[in-house]
Amino acid sequence: MGFLSPAETLEILGDKAKAKTQISFFRLFLLSVLGGTFIAEGFLACIRISGTMPSQWGSFASFMGGCLFPVGLVAIVLVGGELATGNMMVMTIGVFQKKNSVRDLIYNWGVVMAGNMIGGILIAYLFGHIVGMTEGAFLDKTLAIANARINDPPLVALISGIGCNIFVCMAVWIATGAKDSAGKIFGMWFPIVVFVTVGFQHVVANAFVIPAAIFSGDSDITWLSYIENFVIVFIGNAIGGSLAFALPCCLMHSQKVKHVSECDTQKVIERIS
Repeated sequence: MGFLSPAETLEILGDKAKAKTQISFFRLFLLSVLGGTFIAEGFLACIRISGTMPSQWGSFASFMGGCLFPVGLVAIVLVGGELATGNMMVMTIGVFQKKNSVRDLIYNWGVVMAGNMIGGILIAYLFGHIVGMTEGAFLDKTLAIANARINDPPLVALISGIGCNIFVCMAVWIATGAKDSAGKIFGMWFPIVVFVTVGFQHVVANAFVIPAAIFSGDSDITWLSYIENFVIVFIGNAIGGSLAFALPCCLMHSQKVKHVSECDTQKVIERIS
């Protein structure tokens, strides 16, 4: 298990941002829907493991659920998929390195976020509502999580979103720098477990759990209140990924990147593909 240096990782992430600008709309959108379903399925597993644990267990129940949640990001990285929160870091690095434009960034964030939302809502309806995986013994947990997200005051939700995406981008950064699959999985796991256990707000995860609560028919949450939460958490995640994570990493490591030869460039392209 080995890892690239931070400067090398930064360079690869910039090249990834450039590569994302060359993906067709149709492929980018399908990868985004796939990414949204992966995150939703990870959250579904989290609810299934923690939903019936005794309340006396407190945060340990959240920790146990958090240990399963990362499977969504693992699938995105190893199987393929697009995730808006990770792209908030990647596309911003591309802008700082002048490998893509701000227009490219806005386009990518918009398309990927739309696809992620559709993927999350599909899993909430098909698996959560039709199959009933978030109902019955697991309904209380689903409602508790969704209500906690919706009832956070705007400033709390914003800051929670910032904190969340620092950990998500940390996971994506470590996975990018890992030289093998074992390193990628190991590196991704712990930052995601932390953000889930703490209870930070993730805009893509919310696209599953809040609609799941709405579809249950036992919640007072409305689609309007979900959209309001979405906007605030999206902004928080964007700040966390772009300004709180990507910017400092670029300032710290971009000056240390050595000249990339044609051979090195080919290796980067192979790693991306």
